[in-house]
Amino acid sequence: MLENWLSSIAFDPLLPWLWVAVLIGLAMMAALFSDYSRLGSGFQRLLAALFLGLALSGPQLVSEDRRPLPDTVLILKDQSESMQVGTRAGVADAAEVALRDALSAQGPIDIVTVGVPPDPDGTRLARAMSDALASVPTGRLGGVIALTDGQTHDVTEATADTLPDGIPFHALIIGDPQARDRRISAVTAPKFGVVGEMAEFELRVDDPGFEGERASIEVKLNGETKARFPITIGQTLSIPLEIERRGRNTVEMVVVPADGGELTLNNNLYIAEISGIRDRMRVLLITGEPHNGGRAWRNLLKSDPAIDLVQFTILTQPRVKNTNAADRELSLIQFPRRQLFEERLGDFDLIIFDQYRRRSIPTRSGLAQPTIPPRFFSNIARYVEDGGALLLATGPAFPSADSLFLTPLVSVLPTRPTGETLTDPFRPELNDKGRLHPITRSFAGRQDQSWGQWYRAIGNDPLSGNVLMEGPDGTPLFVIDRVADGRVAMIMSDQAWLWAKGHDGGGPYREMFRRTAHWLLGEPDLDAETLSARAENGQLLVERRTLDRAPETAQITLPDGRSQSIAMTETAPGYYTGTTPVDGLGAYRLNHGDLTTIAAVGMLNPVEFSELLPTMDRLAPLSEQTGGATRPIELDAGNLPDIRVQTSGAMQGGSWIGVRDNDAYTVTRSNRRPLAPPLVFFLAFFAALAWGWMREAR
Repeated sequence: MLENWLSSIAFDPLLPWLWVAVLIGLAMMAALFSDYSRLGSGFQRLLAALFLGLALSGPQLVSEDRRPLPDTVLILKDQSESMQVGTRAGVADAAEVALRDALSAQGPIDIVTVGVPPDPDGTRLARAMSDALASVPTGRLGGVIALTDGQTHDVTEATADTLPDGIPFHALIIGDPQARDRRISAVTAPKFGVVGEMAEFELRVDDPGFEGERASIEVKLNGETKARFPITIGQTLSIPLEIERRGRNTVEMVVVPADGGELTLNNNLYIAEISGIRDRMRVLLITGEPHNGGRAWRNLLKSDPAIDLVQFTILTQPRVKNTNAADRELSLIQFPRRQLFEERLGDFDLIIFDQYRRRSIPTRSGLAQPTIPPRFFSNIARYVEDGGALLLATGPAFPSADSLFLTPLVSVLPTRPTGETLTDPFRPELNDKGRLHPITRSFAGRQDQSWGQWYRAIGNDPLSGNVLMEGPDGTPLFVIDRVADGRVAMIMSDQAWLWAKGHDGGGPYREMFRRTAHWLLGEPDLDAETLSARAENGQLLVERRTLDRAPETAQITLPDGRSQSIAMTETAPGYYTGTTPVDGLGAYRLNHGDLTTIAAVGMLNPVEFSELLPTMDRLAPLSEQTGGATRPIELDAGNLPDIRVQTSGAMQGGSWIGVRDNDAYTVTRSNRRPLAPPLVFFLAFFAALAWGWMREAR
């Protein structure tokens, strides 16, 4: 009562407060001096000082009409990806309705619901709360209640500082703690690796409550299954993978789902991208005989600092009769055939035969021995099938009895000689596939109609692969093919060097054959058959490039495991596109014809799916710091705690949670009147002084 009366007093001083304080101070000093000198008027002088102060300060009575303001309760509703698992979203909706009803029953309360949206970095509950508090008056905030599964990723000890003192944070945890969720993660996942060498991945499979049991994982590299391994749940397994190609390599690790079902299969897949780099590219160049274009190949390969070139040029001709020179004297250096084609063949990334012809050289025993025996050509064929690269620059020997087509190398060659050699002048031109293939499409248009002339083409009949460039009457000039795991390219003329010399205007010799070499070495940007996808404006855009016709539909597997079809439309020759709405963050797996790929919306391995089981551990410290509670609620939201509104005391108990009553109000009308006229206080002041003087006179 006294507190309310005192709060209704205001002052309107007659003088500045400094002067009022000085005068009251002098009056009080006079009273103290009276007591010290034993005049006996100390009380009267103190009374005079009081009346002087009241007269100078102008006390007034204030009367106000106040309108109570409702307190605000903030409900944080987790809408992240993990809350879409099972029935969690439905439970959150039901819990929000029940909370609103319970709060409204306590009286006028403003209830503000703020969603915690999905985020690539996980559930950002603290950020959502901080943003919402910026629009809520601090003096009216009664409490914060979070409806979540507890899997938050930005709540720290400092989060409590964003709440005003005495305001509780309550967390109601949604989800079945007995559910099962098997997940795979990488302890170590390298970002770079050397092509042809092993990269070590360390994997771990977690399945809470089933530690020590066995599970199976499947490993894919660039869409191709490489291995299947058993793994012990809760332990780390090291898996070596050979990096196949330069550029991006996609690694997929899949753990077989648990029997009886799981919360989700999204985290049964771990995807990593590792960039393949080449330390050095080793190229073996075998020139079959001296010719005008021999140095052009050497200059092209030596101009690339990333290439280590090993070259052998066979200078000897078939033995001339009546020579007195020994066989070992007919070569500048020994040709190390066994070392090159048997012992060290796998060390080379690319092998080039430039106008090579089969030939034999007589030995001292009188028997003829081939320069490269057939078993070595068999080794080269196996080298290609196992992932090696071979380039043949043919010449007049290819349609003859000395042809490489008559060796075991025939098993990997994409075209065969017809026996005809065309010698009329012609200009090489790109065909339809050449205008689409990444090796040559940048040269398409008017450029390929004005290249310099060649004067010889080797007649051939393609058996497989793709023809990119043609000569007279459609004769194939440039043929490429993929053989098992390797690649082969053939140039059906010995005249390409004329472009390097600029004859008749020249042509794109350096760039075309540099690209050919990189295609042979597996450069992914030069592949003609590609499938890719990316997210744009809420849509997943699927793109397919091909040299042939492609299927009309593509199959897509969504992050939640559902599959659907996408219609693919040819928008340009060899270019197909299709779109589908983005349905959540995660990895989208695509299949179109014989190609597969993975597109990531958000992150490849979303933080949101790293742990899905409900937990109280992450939010309990925040509740304790603010005097709130962290409680689980049943799947049907039927065990919500009771709500209490109170001005002080504990804000949580065994079966209830509390929100603070701030007793906030706004003033609608205010009136002031003097406590007494100033003259009354001055008269009382002089009366007290007169009383004191009378005491002193005695």
